[in-house]
Amino acid sequence: MMLRRTLKMSRYPEFEAHSDFDWDEPLWPREVDYDPSRHASNNAHRFLCARDDHARLICSDGDLYTLTGNNTYELMTDAQVQSEIRQTDKEVRLDITKLGLMVREIKIARSVSARPFEWINARDDAPSPNDLILANNGIFNVATDELMDLTPDYFATGVPDWAFDREADCPMWKSKLGEWLEPSFHPTLQEWFGLNLVPDTSFEKIAAMIGASRGGKGTIKGVLEQLVGRHHRASIMLNDLAGDFGLQAMIDKRLMIIPDASDTELSKRSMALERMKSISGNDAVSVNRKNKAMLSEVRIPAKITLLANKHPKFIDESGALAIRELVFVFDRSFAGKEDLTLKARLTDELPGIANWAVEGLKRLRRNGKFTIGERGRVAQEQLTDSQSPALRFTKECLSTTGDESDVLPVALAFDAYREWADRESLSMRERRNRSDFKDDMIAALRARGVRYATNQIRWHDPHLSKLGNGERVRARFVGLKLKREFHPELLSP
Repeated sequence: MMLRRTLKMSRYPEFEAHSDFDWDEPLWPREVDYDPSRHASNNAHRFLCARDDHARLICSDGDLYTLTGNNTYELMTDAQVQSEIRQTDKEVRLDITKLGLMVREIKIARSVSARPFEWINARDDAPSPNDLILANNGIFNVATDELMDLTPDYFATGVPDWAFDREADCPMWKSKLGEWLEPSFHPTLQEWFGLNLVPDTSFEKIAAMIGASRGGKGTIKGVLEQLVGRHHRASIMLNDLAGDFGLQAMIDKRLMIIPDASDTELSKRSMALERMKSISGNDAVSVNRKNKAMLSEVRIPAKITLLANKHPKFIDESGALAIRELVFVFDRSFAGKEDLTLKARLTDELPGIANWAVEGLKRLRRNGKFTIGERGRVAQEQLTDSQSPALRFTKECLSTTGDESDVLPVALAFDAYREWADRESLSMRERRNRSDFKDDMIAALRARGVRYATNQIRWHDPHLSKLGNGERVRARFVGLKLKREFHPELLSP
């Protein structure tokens, strides 16, 4: 980072002839009096003392950040810091080994516990980071409706391009939403936009925008990206999210876009599913970083928005992902009718769209849950069924009672399941062996009062003769019954 004096002698001609001061000399980097005979720590502190007059350095999770002119922090690589040290050592008194050791000392000396979107130095009366929205002209506190100045004490790694304006409106945006989405989706989208402006992850939700190409999904995504700002958004494919370093770029992001969620390798879907559940569930995860130390106990602040013409074929018998998803269905396509001026016009409305989003965030927090219309509820139920073959099988072939007197042997249930799987033409990836079938059923039905038992009992099949003492049964589901019309022994040949 090079800082130059902006004051020119030509503005002060009366001094020009009498001053030998070089007004074009950069403020930083400038010569530092290093002592090569001293250890690297001593020289590192000489560098920091000189640099602190111009720009603060901090180290978070082993990465160095420099304070910029607008009171945000910019990531610096080790090589950039070494280059800056070299520029302050014009006589080349420090060898390459000392440069590396100096960077290590700088990281130790300037280490902070804060991560992006947290206070570095928090006053006792500092507002909660979860209430703070970054704008080009300051930090808006949702809790107090106050616009604060950007400060070096708050760890912001950038700001969006729009400026906060209390009076701004967005008539074009509201009009276009009416064309793209059925009205019952609008409050949900408004609340989702508002939540993406703050680092609050307590609501544990994911947005899924599913439907026709050229139906408005891409434009909505683009507006959301602009609101959050280029520094705090990332676009990633599901294949990459499932990779070794899939979380590395997400530590300082508020928005994670998965732009083509249906395009995923089968072998990576399970890992992608688990990572989406961990991020949306606000779980502390380990983050593997290329050529850097792994981070542990990290909560990714990003909210996930995925876009697809059809939803990825995840298998999640627990239903955890489907329960967290806010599904937005786009029924109409505007292919061939695209408005090429729309992006620019919506960009002009960003301050108004931000106000609209803030209203949604406030309503979300008042209610404590998302406003989901009938279309959204139906879409979520359909998604739950599609991700859980066990639930689909249960709804069609079984009766869930939760009653201790209702018993279904696993062997009989599995025979009925295989008949059903053949009729449904389930793929080999979707089919389960007996052990996995049992586990999937319990995962899908535990919350509905169904449990698994293994102690031996005598059991009479309620659909067949009750002569004798009954069959000895161990492995069984309790609280579940098989519908007569799906009994394997009673099916028509």
